[in-house]
Amino acid sequence: MIKMTKILSIILSKETEKITLGINFSSRQKQAGHEVRVLFFGPSETVVANDEEISKLVGSTFSGEKPAACIFVAQGAKIEEKLGKKTNLVKAGEYITKSIEEGFTPITF
Repeated sequence: MIKMTKILSIILSKETEKITLGINFSSRQKQAGHEVRVLFFGPSETVVANDEEISKLVGSTFSGEKPAACIFVAQGAKIEEKLGKKTNLVKAGEYITKSIEEGFTPITF
């Protein structure tokens, strides 16, 4: 029996290369059968909301299950509406804590 790993990918960077890396890593791990949650947090949220290439990548990669993003960062950056189309807006602190309690290992990009 193959043991499935629980991964929480926290994508923080505003650098498109790191955001792309985090998205692709998460996608490959999910395809390999692992349980993966993705959270955009901080500077990455503005990029996801405003960069067309990254926005398209998020839409095509996570078409079934939307990744999460911090609602407070989105509100502060005034990107709540744009970001809400691509992600589920959540309270990041609670989301991270709950994920760790449920056995997810956080990895940051």
